[in-house]
Amino acid sequence: MKPFSFALTLLAAASLPAFAASPAANDYPSQPIRVIVPFGAGGGTDIITRIVTDRLADDLGQSLVIENRAGGNTIIGANATAKAAPDGYTLLATLDMTMTILPAVYRSLPFDPSQDFEPVSLLARVPALFVANPNVPANDLKELIEYSKANPGKLNYASAVLYGQLLGEQMKSLTGMSYTYVPYKSSPEAMSALASGTVDFMMLDIATGLGFIKEGRVKPLAITSPERSPQLPDVPTVGELGYPELDMSVWYAMFAPRGTPRPVIDTLNAGIGRVLAEPDIQQRLTQLGHDAAPSTPEELAEMVKADTAKWTQAARDGNVQLD
Repeated sequence: MKPFSFALTLLAAASLPAFAASPAANDYPSQPIRVIVPFGAGGGTDIITRIVTDRLADDLGQSLVIENRAGGNTIIGANATAKAAPDGYTLLATLDMTMTILPAVYRSLPFDPSQDFEPVSLLARVPALFVANPNVPANDLKELIEYSKANPGKLNYASAVLYGQLLGEQMKSLTGMSYTYVPYKSSPEAMSALASGTVDFMMLDIATGLGFIKEGRVKPLAITSPERSPQLPDVPTVGELGYPELDMSVWYAMFAPRGTPRPVIDTLNAGIGRVLAEPDIQQRLTQLGHDAAPSTPEELAEMVKADTAKWTQAARDGNVQLD
């Protein structure tokens, strides 16, 4: 090879990494971004995602198109994201259960939550509530546990989500209470059963339960957060009642397929941080009972790791396993 040609080859080869990184670092996003939500339209995850992405579109200068891919306990939507090109133009906005509960309870999954996704940012947190039918002879969670111990097997516990099932199993293990688990296909169906007296108590997010509580159709027993909620200031925390181990919050977060360039992740993370810092966005989330909760990708990764360990133990304690 001639020296001049060899020099050109070296120059071209040296320029390739910089050229390849340029679109991710400087030109992203240059087209609309698809955001897969593994739940139906109008649900909590869908609403929170739209609040954030509508403003994020303005921040990034590109539209973010929501694609609802419900089904299979979020597996369908998550798998579609995991198999997408890692270019920043397909993202997943989901509940923590996708990354933390699915690997704890399923024998096998079509994707690996710990290996097939890049954490982008936490979006919001929402505490859970233990609520009961008004006829249940207990005014808080401690009284419910005492009643259950005195009347083993008499109470019925409803749930339509893996969260509720596992939290109930954790409560059994920690308190020694006894109940019959009644599964439902949807949260509205479970709430209707609770309000009618078909079942005795359940766990749900504060956003879902707030209306039922204000109407007097169900009564709150405890909230699973470190502090009382401004929306329900008279409801004690699980810690106040002596059960700090039940302290938990449901969280929403955004992920990208594994291999998405770090400059793209950083662009999205910074944009989400700016959106969640806006007072009107915070107010809208607060009105829904949620807290804006931006994070770094590393902080989100640590949350996934810690919560996966917690739910794995809960699944073992309750012998909860799905095919």
